[in-house]
Amino acid sequence: MAKYYGMIGFATQVETRPGVWEDVIEERPYKGDITRSGRRYDRSDGLNDDFTITNVFSIVSDSFLYSHIPALRYLTYLGSKFKISSVEIDRPRVTINVGGVYVSGESTTETTESTGDDTGE
Repeated sequence: MAKYYGMIGFATQVETRPGVWEDVIEERPYKGDITRSGRRYDRSDGLNDDFTITNVFSIVSDSFLYSHIPALRYLTYLGSKFKISSVEIDRPRVTINVGGVYVSGESTTETTESTGDDTGE
């Protein structure tokens, strides 16, 4: 079993202007084990296929991580940030499954604003 040490990103929503909420990322270091390693290339509409890892990380948790499970956004690994796709709580650890590359600025909430379509309807 390989060892892991890296940063995990947590997003908290902050009101930047009245009615406008944005994610602010806080990174914290964590350690644990890599319990499964895998990778794949998914076909995409772009020129290159998307790179996805299917690793599973068993992270030694602390009280901050337990209380901020819904805020988990990404985990750094091999110099890149990977999106967290699922989390299992198995005290005193948290098992994290990751997927594709995390792109900062991705919206984590749905907007209900107009799309700007001027069809007159």
